[in-house]
Amino acid sequence: MRDKIKNVEYFNDFLEEEQVRINRFSNKLANGEVKPERQLPVKTKIHDLKLGILTARYSRGDALSLLEEEYAELLKSWKEVWEPDNYNKNLKMISLGVLFDGDTMLAKAMKDMLKTTEINDWLLNFLLCSWLGVKVENENCDLIFPKDFSLLQKVVLTHNKREFLQEYLSCWYGEDCGCYEAHKSSQKIYYGYWSFEAGAVAKILNIDDTGMEHMPYYPYDLVHYK
Repeated sequence: MRDKIKNVEYFNDFLEEEQVRINRFSNKLANGEVKPERQLPVKTKIHDLKLGILTARYSRGDALSLLEEEYAELLKSWKEVWEPDNYNKNLKMISLGVLFDGDTMLAKAMKDMLKTTEINDWLLNFLLCSWLGVKVENENCDLIFPKDFSLLQKVVLTHNKREFLQEYLSCWYGEDCGCYEAHKSSQKIYYGYWSFEAGAVAKILNIDDTGMEHMPYYPYDLVHYK
């Protein structure tokens, strides 16, 4: 178990319920029960559910090698359901790509797709360029959400990298967090609280995170996986 809030039984039930939902949506698509204009939203929902399952499996303590395979499949189908304005999901998918060393051809496709939009975000740009192993472009562009990520930007741009990383993690979870208090819901909507973006930055910069193994929200073993 990596999660410290719920137990194995909770995650087993969560995964079973989410898989049932995926099967139901998938069967409707396969049987032609979804109107053409609704097919993309349904496929997007399936992708979202699978990403939630991946996160829950990480929380449960599943082997990283198995999660890497699951992420690779998600990455292949991401382009079809990609939503430029879904910042949190895009950040999560890109961060996991850095952590798992995902297919750089697909990362390049995401980078090209972002260029076709008006989205120009410092953090997404830094992570994507780092994933691709290329020089960071538009280094002077702004953060779309400075309130949320200015501390993480300081991790990259200042010398006190470990200190700012720890500070970022210490205030990562709060009322402004989209998943705030999900673990208290009567419904099974909680799949774990993880700052994959902090892990991705720590990996890119090779930050000395000795002693941070049990720091809340920090995916320590994933940072050191590859």
